[in-house]
Amino acid sequence: MTNWAEIARTKNVHAVRTAAGELDVNERDERGRTPLMLFMTYKLPTEAVEILLEKGAEIEVTDKLGETALLKAIKFHQEGAVKLLLKYGAQIDSPRGIRATAWNEAASRGDRALADLLADTRGAVRLTLTSEEQTTLDSLLHEENRNVLLQTIRRIDSPVLLHAFVNKYNWEDGPELMFAVMENPSCAEITLLDMYDLADGDYWLDLREEDYAEDEQRRKFRKLAEQLRSRLEASMPELGR
Repeated sequence: MTNWAEIARTKNVHAVRTAAGELDVNERDERGRTPLMLFMTYKLPTEAVEILLEKGAEIEVTDKLGETALLKAIKFHQEGAVKLLLKYGAQIDSPRGIRATAWNEAASRGDRALADLLADTRGAVRLTLTSEEQTTLDSLLHEENRNVLLQTIRRIDSPVLLHAFVNKYNWEDGPELMFAVMENPSCAEITLLDMYDLADGDYWLDLREEDYAEDEQRRKFRKLAEQLRSRLEASMPELGR
């Protein structure tokens, strides 16, 4: 009998419909992948994906890489499949936090459209800006008066704008503005996480005091890394382990 891997490679919807009545829609291959995961990998039509879902294909199981069908759909840029999986109840939150979600997978790949389909994920922010938000961001990035910029950042009440600003910021301009972002009540946890990575927080925390004590800019980066780490450990205790 034809197996699911062969069927997935053909991308034939009729063959999928026939196989769904004869084969186990939840069987696993040697990598722990289900037919649903294979369909994501081989980019089958959404009609084929829905056949499996209607036949009771399990959505939340993981393969040996720890990936679900939803993560596979993100990985292989299957927008239609993502929408279907959400329709059939795919979980978007993770007990391991925002970094372990499909939203973060899409965001990390720079796929804002797919990430925004998952914007209801706990801890996520919308990545696609409105024209008004884009205009505001451009003005922030091009503002040359540092005091004006500091005051503006402190007044921003949009997690979306703060996140976009951090990810477009030129870090060669120093860390001062990032203190203002961090202290803004609207700053999201994922923004703090991105800030820590963009600032190379681990590097600064690994330095000995003599490596930064005599340089003001380096002291500021060290302080930023310390404060970010402290904030994140308070909300994500697993970071401190």
